[in-house]
Amino acid sequence: MAAAGIVVIFDFDKTIIDCDSDNWVVDELGATELFNQLLPTMPWNSLMDQMMKELHSKGTRIEDIAAVLKRSPIHPRIVEAIKSAHAL
Repeated sequence: MAAAGIVVIFDFDKTIIDCDSDNWVVDELGATELFNQLLPTMPWNSLMDQMMKELHSKGTRIEDIAAVLKRSPIHPRIVEAIKSAHAL
């Protein structure tokens, strides 16, 4: 039987990786203090835009962010779940 019409959807944060990717990047790149100061003052997307601008102004490159994300903790059961879904 063909698997036509089957769609599997995963959320990234706290599903595929066992954390929030925004917080992970900010923490790993050493910007937690600024993040915590700004958090009560602006909406999330504006805050993350500002954090990326701040990190960029300090010399952070997209490769640095990618490297941090590659170190993010993968949820212990997600690899098998993805493999099972792919096998369908």
